[in-house]
Amino acid sequence: MPPLKQEIRDALLHADFDRVVLLALKNVKVFSALISLSFDKEDPLSWRAIEAMGKSAGAVAKSNPVFVRNVVQRLLWSMRDESGAIGWNAPEMLAEIVVHSPDLFADIPPIILSFHEEDVFLRGVIWAMGRITGSGIDPGHKTSDLIMQGLDHKDPSVRGLAVWTGLQLKDEKIQEKIRTMNDDEGRFTIYENHALVEKTVGEVASRVSGGC
Repeated sequence: MPPLKQEIRDALLHADFDRVVLLALKNVKVFSALISLSFDKEDPLSWRAIEAMGKSAGAVAKSNPVFVRNVVQRLLWSMRDESGAIGWNAPEMLAEIVVHSPDLFADIPPIILSFHEEDVFLRGVIWAMGRITGSGIDPGHKTSDLIMQGLDHKDPSVRGLAVWTGLQLKDEKIQEKIRTMNDDEGRFTIYENHALVEKTVGEVASRVSGGC
């Protein structure tokens, strides 16, 4: 493993995001390394790479917004068939970039949302909408339609992420639906506090009524 990538990996293992940001400010190759470290979504380190992408992009964008826009375009390209590669992690990374530079990338949430019909991106898109909404950013009016569909999905991971995102939307129909899901025993994992945590759909749904 190249020294820079190893240094980034070591920082992520300790959740030292400040260290990654400092490295990114000195060397933009950090962004390529973060992308390469983010492919295994069952590994907390991959999610830390996704989180670090947003923090690093936000810092670098203050002095070099053009470079960060190019990173965004690279991630979007990786999601398209003609790219020859699957950007498994692109929706989540794009969401983190939007969260840390909302004014610069206000045009990106609707583009992320547009990939929801592709199964390989569905969970990532739902998570991205929740992350963006939870940061006080409007993800677009079509988000509610996606979440309503997700709440009835056969995959508990999709339902769980839809509940998590739905809790952050000011949509009474979604809130009413979530109130009926407290007994859903489907299990899924979600990234919280720099770690992957397993929950039941019902456990998350109970929050709409003030539960834990």
